[in-house]
Amino acid sequence: MKKILVCLSIILIVSSCTMKEKMVMNEDGSGTFSYGFDLAGIFKMGFKSSDSAKTNKVVDTTFTFKEVFAKAKDSIAKLPETEKQKLKMLENFKVNVKANEAKQQLKFDMEYNFPSTDSLKNMVSPLETLEAMPRIGPGKKLGSSLSAVPEEQNKKTHFSYNYDGKVFEKIILIPDGAKKTVKKKKKEKTSEDGLSKKMDEMLKECKYSVEYHFPKKIKTLSLKNAIISKDRKSFVLDIPIEDFPEDEQELGFKVTFEN
Repeated sequence: MKKILVCLSIILIVSSCTMKEKMVMNEDGSGTFSYGFDLAGIFKMGFKSSDSAKTNKVVDTTFTFKEVFAKAKDSIAKLPETEKQKLKMLENFKVNVKANEAKQQLKFDMEYNFPSTDSLKNMVSPLETLEAMPRIGPGKKLGSSLSAVPEEQNKKTHFSYNYDGKVFEKIILIPDGAKKTVKKKKKEKTSEDGLSKKMDEMLKECKYSVEYHFPKKIKTLSLKNAIISKDRKSFVLDIPIEDFPEDEQELGFKVTFEN
């Protein structure tokens, strides 16, 4: 996932950004799971829309991935079953996009209201699914775009949640060979050019934020460096993108609650 987070920062040319993973859990095991992207820092780099000559346009729109996929159902039907399942996971998410250049606002939020943690088992991260999701545009077909992705890049990290009222767990499963690939790439990096150094400086301003809220007070939390709230019903962990762990299993955690 670290590769994806870095790529998002590069592609969007963001000098200051926050990417947040948030969950609000209810007593019965239902709740809301979301990913939020606050990209306001792009304006600090002097970004202006290509349509700057016209009156500033304010965007505040909401849609679902299910609606997007419905328009490409014929192409999706031709995909391998494994790819269909990846896209199907995104159907649960509602997306809200807000953009206001005058107020230097640019936000992208994905949210899923889940009925129970059972619906969050063996999930692929929405970030990784978005990376694999092809661009739909003139001259491009959904199937051909996905088939061009090397097989090893289709090995996605999965995660699941367990909650029984006494214990809450986030379990991260890394595919076989994924860790070895990451370590190998890290060793091959021997030098940095000017662009790499500039990107490192930019990434220092970016962070990945993890925020979880529970209906009960936290007794113990296995996640290092997380800050538990005063009422002990939530915690926050901010991770600079440059410090995002190569081993994503480090972000798995266990919470026990007070009786």
